[in-house]
Amino acid sequence: MKQLDKEKKIALFIDCENIAYNWIDNIFESLLDIGDICIKKAYGDWRNSALKSWDKELIRYSIQPVHIITGNHYRKNKGEGKNSSDIQLVIDVMNCLYDGIVDCIAIASSDSDFAPLAQEIRSRGMQAIGFGEIKSRQEYKSAFTSFEILRKQDTKDNIENLENNKELIRMLKKAIDETSNQTGLSLVADIGIWIKKNYSQSARTYGKKTWGEIFRELKKDFSVHHDKSKSAMMVEYNYW
Repeated sequence: MKQLDKEKKIALFIDCENIAYNWIDNIFESLLDIGDICIKKAYGDWRNSALKSWDKELIRYSIQPVHIITGNHYRKNKGEGKNSSDIQLVIDVMNCLYDGIVDCIAIASSDSDFAPLAQEIRSRGMQAIGFGEIKSRQEYKSAFTSFEILRKQDTKDNIENLENNKELIRMLKKAIDETSNQTGLSLVADIGIWIKKNYSQSARTYGKKTWGEIFRELKKDFSVHHDKSKSAMMVEYNYW
C-alpha cells in the first residue's frame, strides 16, 4: 500500500477589498483538500462599510483581520490609497517566506498587482496558489502555480472551460504517466494524490467535487474504467 504524503501547511492571505466575502467557503474547501491552513489573515480598512459583510466570516473561520488605516479615501477619493493594504500583505507574505514554516502560500485577490509577488514565491521554491473572480487577468493567473477562478459549480461554461483547458489536460496526462501501471491505467485516487503533491490542486480548483467527475467530463481525452467490484475508478488517456 502506498504511503500518503504528509499534510501540507498553508498560509492564506486575503485581500478583502478585491474579493467578495461570499467566496470564502469555496476558498477554504479547496485549501482543506490540500492541507492544513495554519496562517489565515485578511486585509482591509475595517471602518469601510463595504467590508462589513466580512465580519461573520472572519469569526467563523478564525481569520486574523489586519486593519490598515487609509485615511478618508473611501469618502473622498473613491479607493485611492488602498495600496496600504497591498503593501502590508506583501510584507507579511515575504516574512512568511523567510520563516519557512509553510509549504505553500495562497493569495485570494483579483488584483493583478500581486502577480510579481506570486512569481517571487515560486522563485523561492514554494508553491503559490491563487484565488480570484472571473475578472482576473490571464497574466495574473499565469503567475501562480495554480489559480482557481471563483464561480458557481456545474455551469455550462464550466464544462466548456474544462474541455478547452489545455493546461489541465496536459497535467492530467502527466499524472497518468507518473502513476499508471503496465497496462497504462491509473487509479483516480493515485492521480489525486500526485496532483496534490506536485501542483497543490484539488478537483475543486476546476469547479468539481472529485477528479472522477472531471474525467467523466473529458471523454474526448480520457477513457474511464472500473474494476470488477466497481469500487475503484481507473483512467487512461486516449491516443489519436
